[in-house]
Amino acid sequence: MPAILPRERYDAALAFVRESGRPLDVALLNHAVGEGKAEAALVALSEFQNPDGGFGGGLEPDTQAAASSGIATSIALRLLARLGASSRHPMVTGALGWLDASLDRERGVWPIVPREVASAPHAPWWAWSANLADSWNGFRFNPTAEILAWLYAYRDAAPDGLIETAEAAMRRTLAETSVIEGAYDLKCAARLSEARDAPSDLAAPLAGLVRRSLGAHDPNDEHLSVLEIAPTPASAFGDAVAGAIEPALGASIAGQQADGGWTMFWDWSFVDAKDWAKAKKDWRGWLTREAIETLRAYGRVEGV
Repeated sequence: MPAILPRERYDAALAFVRESGRPLDVALLNHAVGEGKAEAALVALSEFQNPDGGFGGGLEPDTQAAASSGIATSIALRLLARLGASSRHPMVTGALGWLDASLDRERGVWPIVPREVASAPHAPWWAWSANLADSWNGFRFNPTAEILAWLYAYRDAAPDGLIETAEAAMRRTLAETSVIEGAYDLKCAARLSEARDAPSDLAAPLAGLVRRSLGAHDPNDEHLSVLEIAPTPASAFGDAVAGAIEPALGASIAGQQADGGWTMFWDWSFVDAKDWAKAKKDWRGWLTREAIETLRAYGRVEGV
């Protein structure tokens, strides 16, 4: 019998996000469950946008620097698209302008974090160095693949030549890649493959690469949940992970904490316990919201 989240535990999860989550996650949750408007979430998201158009300021909780970053801006565009922001929305045009200014045109990628990451609390894996690209596969998938996905979604507002430069680099990357090994690279590649407006001659080989990589990936890798690859029954790669979905849903339900929230598997309290406590609080609101959304999508909440 499929695992079901009892209604009282669902209510506890809602209360957890609303009482301790960031305003952004509260607004996103309310919108997802039909109790809030997209505009409220857009207003909350705007608090993370900088005058240069990019996003930062802890939108990705493990890096609190105010400066705009590729990782934060990719997340922001994901949310803007989810909330139905048009290509004329000032938050979208601002983000596209920042992407145009920050693209490494020689390599066709966006650096994942800037030098300024050191100016505020951050997890050790976000520490900037001249060799940072080596740790993140040259930024070729994370964050570049996901950013390209949202550029397709907002193609009519993209600055001239921006998509073409990133697309040419992605084609080179595909030609050079037999399997995607990194969990975060794989998630970003999957999002690009699913982009509705991606050209078929890029999306089709990328989808094949994603499927091949999912088949080769360690199923016990904590960094890649199948529910991130297939967050809804309609997800394009659901068939590729079909046998793992039911166990993952059961594990998600079992993973709810006594306070109603979900928590993460990582920890950088050894860097600074106080800074980690804030990041952990922010992450728990985010992860709990996502757990609620996924369980609802699969019909695994009692009475919902």
